[in-house]
Amino acid sequence: MKTQATILATLALLASSVPAGAQITETRESIGYDGAKQIVDTCMVMAREKHWPIALWVLDITGQPVYFASLGSSEIGITTAKFKAESALRTGAPSGDRQAALATPLGQLTTGKIGLFPVDGGIPLIKNGKVIGSVGGGGGRPENGKSVDQICAQAGIDATFKK
Repeated sequence: MKTQATILATLALLASSVPAGAQITETRESIGYDGAKQIVDTCMVMAREKHWPIALWVLDITGQPVYFASLGSSEIGITTAKFKAESALRTGAPSGDRQAALATPLGQLTTGKIGLFPVDGGIPLIKNGKVIGSVGGGGGRPENGKSVDQICAQAGIDATFKK
């Protein structure tokens, strides 16, 4: 018992003697509610005009939902939209970029085991070279060979970040 108390006291002393500047911490920016809402609102206006069913998730840097909306999307569309947002957040790249990885056994294994969803519609939100969240769209049907989920999500991002 005395040995444990001595070890704890020593650890506490060492921890208290570390200068504040030596602590390794980093403040990370994340997408906020207002930005997430603007992304979704822009996409929903586009989807309504084009009669696209769509679900859109915006996730923060920890993968937690910041904003969600659905316009005529099925349960599958809602679920896949979240999968796409999670894939974009985890990889820092559009979810559809994982499609090429499926051509190799290792790519298939890692995509399946990590739970990535290699379908267009998930886009990372990047500011100053750092991921601050992600957007995932689902439920739309391809139009002219292009993913309307991707088109709608990108339109919301572009309107919000003024690209």
